[in-house]
Amino acid sequence: MLSYFTGGSSNICDSNGNLIMASDGYNLYDKVGNSIEGGDTLVPLNLYVYQNGWCSESQGSIFLPIDSSKYYFITPTFSDARFNDCFNNGNCYADLLLYNVIDMNSNGGAGKVVKRMVPLLENANLRKTQMMACRHANGKDWWLLKQEGDSANVHSFLFTQDSVYDKGVQVFAEPVWSEWDIRGQSTFKLDGTQYASTTHGNNIGLVFVADFDRCYGKLTNPKVLEIPTGSQHNPNDNSLTEKLGVGLAYSPNGQFLYLISMRNVYQYDLLDNTWFHVAGLDTTYNQFQDYETAYLGPDGKIYIGNWGGGSKQMSRIDNPDVKGAGCNFCPRCLRLDTLSTAQGNFSVGTPPCMPNYSLGVKVCSPEAVAPSPQGEGWGEVVVYPNPSLSIFYIKNKKGKQKQLLNLLGEVLLVTSKDEIDASSFAKGIYFIRCEGQTKKVIIE
Repeated sequence: MLSYFTGGSSNICDSNGNLIMASDGYNLYDKVGNSIEGGDTLVPLNLYVYQNGWCSESQGSIFLPIDSSKYYFITPTFSDARFNDCFNNGNCYADLLLYNVIDMNSNGGAGKVVKRMVPLLENANLRKTQMMACRHANGKDWWLLKQEGDSANVHSFLFTQDSVYDKGVQVFAEPVWSEWDIRGQSTFKLDGTQYASTTHGNNIGLVFVADFDRCYGKLTNPKVLEIPTGSQHNPNDNSLTEKLGVGLAYSPNGQFLYLISMRNVYQYDLLDNTWFHVAGLDTTYNQFQDYETAYLGPDGKIYIGNWGGGSKQMSRIDNPDVKGAGCNFCPRCLRLDTLSTAQGNFSVGTPPCMPNYSLGVKVCSPEAVAPSPQGEGWGEVVVYPNPSLSIFYIKNKKGKQKQLLNLLGEVLLVTSKDEIDASSFAKGIYFIRCEGQTKKVIIE
C-alpha cells in the first residue's frame, strides 16, 4: 500500500518539483517508491504494528533539508511503554520526538539513513499532530515548533547544518487543547512572520495565532480565535453543528487565514478580524468525506484534503488573496480519478506535510547600533573589507574588546586585536560588536 498522501505523510522535492523522497510517517521511500536503506520502521514497534505500518495522524512527519544531499526526518511518536499506557490508562499524548538523518548520496546514490531514531525529547507530553517548521533567517537552518499535549505551550528546536538544539518551551496560558487530536495542523505565513495552530479535539473550535521571529525562534503577541459554529449538513441547516478545526493555511499575501473544520471552510481577515463562510459540504451528505489539512501550493492556490475512503480528489481555493466569495472555492478540482487499483491502493486525501522550502535570508541584528557619542564618525566602528574571505580589520577601537556573533546573537570569537580572522567560519552573515556598536559583516 502506498500511503504518500494520507494521514501523517510528508515528502520533499527538488527546485523543479521532482520528487526526492516520500514518507507515510513511519517509513522512507525514494522517488520511485523503493524503500531507502535503514528507512523502515522509524517508530517504536508497538505503535508501528498497531497502525499497520503507516501514520494516521496529520503532520506526523516532516523533512528538513540540510544541504543538497542530506535531510532531517522528524516524527512525534509513542514509546512502547507509553503506547501500552495509552490503551490501559488513556494517557494518549506522544512521549517521544525522534529525528533521523538521510544521506541521498550514500548507498550508490540510492540513499541511506545514517542517523536513525535519535531522541529529541523523551518522557514528554506532545500533540500527535500540530508540528511545523520555518526557515531560520539565515536561509539555511530550520526552526521546528511542536505543540505540547496538555497545555498551550510550544516546544522549539533549531536544526542546523551539523547539530540539533532543544531551545526550550514557550509558555502560553491558552488555549489548552483537548487530548483527542488525531487531526489538527500548525502553519506559518509564507514569509514566516506569523504562526497558527488548531486541532479538532472535543469540538472546542479554537485557533492559536502569534507573531514569529525567524532570527530567534520566538512567538510573541499571542491571541486565540474562536471558530464559528458551522452546520454538519449545509450553511442553512443548524440542526447539527460542529466547530472541529482540522486545518489551516495563510493566503499568499498574508491577509487571510483559512480555517478548515470537518465540514466547513472559513476565511478569517487578519486586518478587520471578520469571518467569512467559504463552503460547506462539497458533495451530498451521505457521500461527503470530511475536510482535512490545507497547504498553500507553489502555484498560489490552497489545496484541501478529504479524510477517509481512499479519496482521489482534493478541493482548491483558486484565489486565496481575494476577500469573500471571490476566493473561488473549487470542490474536488484536483482529481486523480484515472489511478487504477492495478497501480496500487492510492489515496490523495491529505496533502503531504511540507514547510516553505523556498524561504530566503532575512537580515537580523543582535542589537541596535548605539549612536556615536561625540558627533558623527567619532569613535564609530569601521570594519573593512566587507565582505571578506577571511580577515576583517577594525578601526577606531584600538585595544578594545571585539566580538564576532552569528545570526542567533551567539558569541563565536572574542579578541582585543584590531582584526578578526574569520576563515574558520562558514560563509554567511555575521556581526562584529564593540563598545555597544554592531556592524553586519559577510564572510564569502
